[in-house]
Amino acid sequence: MFEDLISRAKQGDKAAFSRLVDKELPKLRRISRRMIGHPDDAEDILQDALIKAWTGIGQFEARAAFSTWVASIVARTAVDYLRKQKRWRTEAQVAYANLCAGSDELSGEVIAATSAPDFAYEVKEHISYCFSCVGRSLPPDEQAALVVRDVLGLSAREASNVLGVSDSVLRHRLATARAAMQEKYQGLCALVSKQGICHQCSGLKMLAPAQKQGGPFPDIATYADRMAIVRTAEPGSMTELHDVFWRRTKEIEDAGDGSIEPESDCGLPDG
Repeated sequence: MFEDLISRAKQGDKAAFSRLVDKELPKLRRISRRMIGHPDDAEDILQDALIKAWTGIGQFEARAAFSTWVASIVARTAVDYLRKQKRWRTEAQVAYANLCAGSDELSGEVIAATSAPDFAYEVKEHISYCFSCVGRSLPPDEQAALVVRDVLGLSAREASNVLGVSDSVLRHRLATARAAMQEKYQGLCALVSKQGICHQCSGLKMLAPAQKQGGPFPDIATYADRMAIVRTAEPGSMTELHDVFWRRTKEIEDAGDGSIEPESDCGLPDG
């Protein structure tokens, strides 16, 4: 069946190509969303990659896994996009919180999203969002290595094939990215370090009704602790809010607006 679909797709059968892609779409969309974050941009990247896959299906060699081939196109399309974008500040969420505190428009969007009937605070979901947001401060090639290896859980060989690099290059990029992320969180996340300047988790939890505040904050003192959460977290009750965050943070980071030093109590726990 697979060989027949590949043959038909190479002959220009779009229906056959769609059948090949359909079962891969959840993973492909996850790659794009994890790397790009911004919902609209991530979907655009996915669609661009699928067009590339369709126009290049004639070059696909069946001795390779189709899933790896098409995933590599999505990952590399995302990397190409990120190379053209301004890298975000590690403290992008702090800058957003500062601006949010002084803007009725920005704060109103957050209140509206957290007041929606289906909103509930889920700390693991927010940790996953935060990881992707901070990941935008990494060089794109390092971020890609982190996503395919640590977030998606691909083997070293699969990750190397997807990114089109040698095993040694992948190991170097991954080690550098892991060290960078661990260091970034030490100064940023209050869940990791008491000196962390970002208290967004506490602030958002307080905005949720008591019955929708989720469980206690997990222990995420190490990079491994955080990754154990990020790998299993899926979009859920916080999706609408996070989409607001992604769209506004991109605007702010593109413009370089907002101070990265906490200027208000926005998102900070009382006391």
